[in-house]
Amino acid sequence: QAPPSDAVGTPVESKGHNELLNEFHTALMEDPLFLEVLQGANAAPAEEGAPDGTKVLLFFQAIIAGSDFQPLQQTEEGWEATLEGAINVQALEAVMNGATTEATAKVVGALGPLLSACGSSMRSAEPARIVHSLEVLCIVLRAMQQKQVSFAAFLQATGGEGRGEQFMRMLISDTSRVLLRDGKKHFCMTLALKFLNVLATSFHDAEAWGGKLCVWLREGGVISALKTAVSKSRRFRHCLSLDSVVLVVSVGLSPPAAGASTDPLEDPEDMKAMLEAVSVLSDVSVQRLLQAVHRKTFAVEGFLTSKKIVPTEPKELKLLLSENGPIHGGQLCYVTGACLALYYLAIHHPRPYLLAFSQARTGRRDAPPDTAPPDEGEGAPDALDALPPAFSSTITLLSLLLDYPQEDTVDHAKLVLLSILPLVEDQDLLPSLCVPKKGAYKVFARDCEPDKWGLSVRNEESKAPVSVLVRILLTFLSANMKLALEVDLYNIAFTIMHRLLCYYKNFGAGEEMAFDWKEFVMVSLRVLSYVSREAVWKAGAQPAIAQLATQVAGILNLFLVYGATMLPGDEGYPFVCYEIGRVGANKVFQRLLDLASADGKESPVQEELRLLITAADHINAVVETWHLETPNLVSPSRADVLAVVASAHLSLQLPNRQDLLNFENFVEAPPYAALSKSRSDVLLSLFCRHIHVFPPPSGAAPPAPAAP
Repeated sequence: QAPPSDAVGTPVESKGHNELLNEFHTALMEDPLFLEVLQGANAAPAEEGAPDGTKVLLFFQAIIAGSDFQPLQQTEEGWEATLEGAINVQALEAVMNGATTEATAKVVGALGPLLSACGSSMRSAEPARIVHSLEVLCIVLRAMQQKQVSFAAFLQATGGEGRGEQFMRMLISDTSRVLLRDGKKHFCMTLALKFLNVLATSFHDAEAWGGKLCVWLREGGVISALKTAVSKSRRFRHCLSLDSVVLVVSVGLSPPAAGASTDPLEDPEDMKAMLEAVSVLSDVSVQRLLQAVHRKTFAVEGFLTSKKIVPTEPKELKLLLSENGPIHGGQLCYVTGACLALYYLAIHHPRPYLLAFSQARTGRRDAPPDTAPPDEGEGAPDALDALPPAFSSTITLLSLLLDYPQEDTVDHAKLVLLSILPLVEDQDLLPSLCVPKKGAYKVFARDCEPDKWGLSVRNEESKAPVSVLVRILLTFLSANMKLALEVDLYNIAFTIMHRLLCYYKNFGAGEEMAFDWKEFVMVSLRVLSYVSREAVWKAGAQPAIAQLATQVAGILNLFLVYGATMLPGDEGYPFVCYEIGRVGANKVFQRLLDLASADGKESPVQEELRLLITAADHINAVVETWHLETPNLVSPSRADVLAVVASAHLSLQLPNRQDLLNFENFVEAPPYAALSKSRSDVLLSLFCRHIHVFPPPSGAAPPAPAAP
């Protein structure tokens, strides 16, 4: 997993991440079991009388070839001894990759004693037997997934459905315990995590087995073991963030069995550790997204200017730019994993999620301040005014996703925005989000000093988190008004803005808003003007477009009803009234009311629009009267008109609309549950296709970390 680049910024200091990655790679290169995998066929042959793992490869080859493999058949005890010897992983993978579906099923059916030996070896104190057992299990299960061999065949080989289930539950439990072993055995722990991911991802699209396997993983203590490993070791969460997140999401988002307990992610300290892993994944996603834009721009420009740079055949060019091409690679896997993990932690575990932010804000910790954190005291404590690093990473990722939302990006942006919603609904946490923080947020933007690719990352120095977030939302809302409006994204963005306004009205008396509220008013009016076009209204999915109009009109009414006491300065409230009157004079509210009333049914949007129409008509009537009374004033200034509006609002009769300040906290509705499930399926499929269990058979060392 490549380290994040300084070009896009990291919430955890880049040098610290690279050092952790370097330590991880160094530890792997000192592990003889990892070197076995890298050396492959170049490894020294086993000494005479020593365990010889090549029997495993010969056994597989004999089964596929249909030759007499009786001399290679062994009892479970014999295979246990064999598993102490090195296995040529690359050769075994190549044999299974070249096998047909029938041959793969035949291999699985003959593996009973070997699989039983793998299961018993997981309880061994010898790391070699554990690693070699995991290698065999990963290769067999991945081959079954690729050749579409039913998982029932695996259970049959281990004693039938009943005994096979018992075997799998024991295997999962034993593998979970490996995650909790000595953190210095990096390859053993890494391979244990990858095996659990192979189980979670390989059969996810087979509804019956995918569900059962996730239930077994959940009940086998996988999440509990993983969160302990992630909490205990910063090296683990920095260097294995993708594998950790995929396992948490795949098991966590699967439907629990009847009566099953919830996932054990209730400790804020565990949540902070998991959020740090997500922040690393988000940073990698940002880097890959930027690189993808660079590569795609280069490929397309190269195709237009010099056909020697990229393939000239349309089919080849299409593959180059497709999801399976080198431009995407595993990029979508990283981005989907980061977005899904944020959503899962925020929506399915809101209490520890919010506590993790609150404790980071106040500096509270369970351990004494002078106690070094686990894993050799790696990492400095958070600054007292800091937020979990995932927030900074989320801001950068969100700015990229909302720059040009389409296809997968739209769903990813929805998940990220929904993960932010609990933060702005917590009235205790919001004050800390509305004050400036030390440091800088990295925000993708095209409006400041673009480079030759038209890309730019802007530093938002010492800004309030809310200020940076709102700037991203307003940029998105302003730049994406089109016929095929992304109504769901607009609805979520305005929901976040509504929660912020409610906070300032209810708890921020006399407090200056941390964002440009005037621009927000103007954007809201532009959105209503846009959806008042008949073509846009009819193109939008109902009732989502009506919900958007209701929400935006309600926000404008909130400004109208409570702005006199909520907005700063003497000109704040007159400004709102002036803009509402100006838009009302153009019949925007009336056109929208006519569209909403076309079916003859009463709806909430009509109530909101009628209040805006009444206010606009009153303001415009007062201004018109003033014009008639001052005929010599040919071209009144804006200040003159605002002064008239300021007097007009005093005579404006407005109802008491306490309902405008009320809201219910977000609860996952079926459409969003379906969204997370569909993205989870995509993530697991991508993980199977793009993420390898073992390093490539090049014999090379792992890639060196990027320079700090």
